[in-house]
Amino acid sequence: MDYILAYSKSSRRVRELENKLAYTVSKYEKEIAGLKKEILAPRIKFTSKMGQFEKVLQVCCMVCNVTPSEVLSKCRRGDIMTARHLVVYLLRFDYALHYAEIGRKLNRDHSTAINSFKQFSNSLEYRKEEKRLYNTARELLGMEVQSA
Repeated sequence: MDYILAYSKSSRRVRELENKLAYTVSKYEKEIAGLKKEILAPRIKFTSKMGQFEKVLQVCCMVCNVTPSEVLSKCRRGDIMTARHLVVYLLRFDYALHYAEIGRKLNRDHSTAINSFKQFSNSLEYRKEEKRLYNTARELLGMEVQSA
């Protein structure tokens, strides 16, 4: 009899602890999600000291949900590659920077910048997601959005 009474008390206590744990996890998940969002997509604050490259890199990172260090790294993950291609395309097409200069800023060769530009321009023709990313980036940079 004492065993059954002790078991019912302990199972009730376990349920209370599980509920408290679930509440705490849900409370902090919202805060963690907010912090993640701010880290991955910080509010853009352009300064007068920022050059074209820094502005474009920051906007592309925000649009593609990656960090600048990931874009400048050697990583070949899909979202990072898309962000890198977008940076190259914007710098070449909209800012008319030379491939050699773009390559230097991205710690790559000019031929890599040429290939990246071609990759993104080809995907702009066929993929809606790349068009959306490009138009969003242009809008954030204060440029006129191109029609789809």
